[in-house]
Amino acid sequence: MSYNSLPLTSKLFQLTALTLSLALAGCGGGDGTDTIAPEPDTGVTQPGNGGDNGGGTEEPIGALNISSSQLVDVDGNPITSIGLEGAYYEVIVTDDNGQPLANTKVTFSIDAPGVDLSQTTSGATLTNSEGKARIFLKPNAPEVSGAYIITANASNNNNTAISNLTFSVQATNVNLSPLQVTDSQLTAGGQTSTSLKTTDTNGNPISGVLVNLNSNCGQLPAQATSDENGMVNFVYKAINSDNTLCSGNVRISANTGNLTQSVSISVQAPEATSIVYTANELTLGIQNSGSSATGQVEFTVFSNRTALANADVILSLEKSPLGLTFGVLGNNNQFRARTDENGVVSVNIYPGSTPGPVEIKATLASDSRINALSKGISIASSRVTQDGISLSFGKNVLDWSLDGDNTPVIARLVDRNGNAVPDGTVVNFTTEGGKVSPASCSTTDGECGVTFSTQNPLPGDGRVSLLAVAEGEKAYIDQNENNAWDQDVDILVHNIGDTFRDDNENGTFEIGEFTYPLTTQTSQVCENNVRQFIQLKFPSSTDQIKEAFERNFIGNFVSPNKPMTCNSGLDAVVRYEGIQLLSNGNEATFTLLSNTNIPLQSQVVNETDNRVNIRINSGGFYDLNPMPSGTTISGSVVDKTEGEESGSCAVEMIGGPEEVPATVSTGKPGDNTGTINTFALDQCEAGDFFRVSVTSPNSVTTAVTYTIE
Repeated sequence: MSYNSLPLTSKLFQLTALTLSLALAGCGGGDGTDTIAPEPDTGVTQPGNGGDNGGGTEEPIGALNISSSQLVDVDGNPITSIGLEGAYYEVIVTDDNGQPLANTKVTFSIDAPGVDLSQTTSGATLTNSEGKARIFLKPNAPEVSGAYIITANASNNNNTAISNLTFSVQATNVNLSPLQVTDSQLTAGGQTSTSLKTTDTNGNPISGVLVNLNSNCGQLPAQATSDENGMVNFVYKAINSDNTLCSGNVRISANTGNLTQSVSISVQAPEATSIVYTANELTLGIQNSGSSATGQVEFTVFSNRTALANADVILSLEKSPLGLTFGVLGNNNQFRARTDENGVVSVNIYPGSTPGPVEIKATLASDSRINALSKGISIASSRVTQDGISLSFGKNVLDWSLDGDNTPVIARLVDRNGNAVPDGTVVNFTTEGGKVSPASCSTTDGECGVTFSTQNPLPGDGRVSLLAVAEGEKAYIDQNENNAWDQDVDILVHNIGDTFRDDNENGTFEIGEFTYPLTTQTSQVCENNVRQFIQLKFPSSTDQIKEAFERNFIGNFVSPNKPMTCNSGLDAVVRYEGIQLLSNGNEATFTLLSNTNIPLQSQVVNETDNRVNIRINSGGFYDLNPMPSGTTISGSVVDKTEGEESGSCAVEMIGGPEEVPATVSTGKPGDNTGTINTFALDQCEAGDFFRVSVTSPNSVTTAVTYTIE
């Protein structure tokens, strides 16, 4: 900018500064040269707070931000393009804290000719109290069109902020040619190219004209812009965005400003071309199993590759186990159904009393050659049966002297058909001593596990009762061969009622013993039909085997049971009680036994004995239990005799475990469950020594030495 073009105030400022500098130059020092020291840079100060006389504190101004930048019409509505009527460009200026800044200068500029900035002669305005600054922009001729960029530059002292906004200008002297379609007869889901031309009033092509597009069905761009030849090209698809198909008469329209052009096309009604089974694999429990009472599968009908709504499908039951119905409860006959808006037809399945595979067929009503079969549907499992629950321990002799010695406890459950119970069947645990964690588990493929670990409280006899329970059903004899429980027809193998944790293992409930909270609240006799069950299963076995089986059935699958708490229903809390032994890993006891395992009073080995039996037990008050699982056992000798006729004393373990097994027979209260080892002595004489050592898993070794006499 030349000097002459500066505003008057700027000219005055320049003149004053020049005069001041000349005056100062005339007041020199002794050498004739005057130097004016520059003022120190003290930073930017807020108006009214700086200077020596004001006594204020200088406060730096934070960086500027243009937090909002938009194009709005005269009513304040956001827009993206303008016409000959013009529009406002509006920005909001804030500080670092998001607070609006007033009286901040904002300069506006346009990147190309054709659009004028008005309502200001300087091209700049100040922000108001809300931090807003706006300027009016307007095309300067009807034929102006295309994309523009407007820039806002906010400045305050040395701080600046810049924002750019792209917008389009819509020419107002536009003519639209009629819409042209390549194919006015479409199949369902088909598509066609569509075009029109934009020109001015003289027929010259206009580029950059924004045209709005619309149709009553199907897909097409919301807007399109004319190219350098004035052409607007787009594709129409006879399918909606939700994949539903169009049919019948469809009208396509294009408009810009007050101009509109329309065209109609015809879309054929969609036809079903395929049907697919689209459900996941499904496994259900039998009727009254306690698992899912029903399931649902689905088929999808397609027209080419698009799901087809309102298609008629015939559903039929091709293969199923006894008692299964579908569609509606009790129905076995084929029926007609119609697909929903997603092309899906669903069918309910109601299990019967028998497990087995299920196969449902879906056929297009319009063409019986087009059909699909269900896959992966089965009726497989029921509730856990009375004699279908068991517990297993990783090890069943833990070291009570070491808090936290632990073992996994695995529950395994099957239904009366030998199938795994439904996933998610809950097994609850309670224990007499130590800790079981968590208190329950949910099955996967018929199994789940918890952890039992040693800690207080510890029972005085070293025997811990651990009870597992689950909601299930009683074992029964199917008298009428329908694989289902029929009360007053079928026979319970051995009825069960309320259960409890039998801590003293005497088979009888006593006040003070833990009772499982769910109770039958009945007082019927718990009848025993195990012998009839045995006669059905293995009639040719000896009476001894039959008696042993009955004892085992009652001991494992009836007990612990409260007498006079039974009813005649099938539902029951099934139970299984396991015993965990506790031992003292810091001490062992040794007992010499006869050849018939009778304890000997003497603690001396006779030199004539070539076989020595020793029982090894836990020390302390758990002296009937074996050493903890994993304890190692070994024997050695010391040959103290010499001479030409003296033999070389040697020992070999020929019986019993070298290591206490992970699981041992727990017996019953009062039984001695210690391990028995047999050692063979060779050429040992009076005066030699025989030594037995055990080392527990916590690395404590206990030994005993016997003198051979």
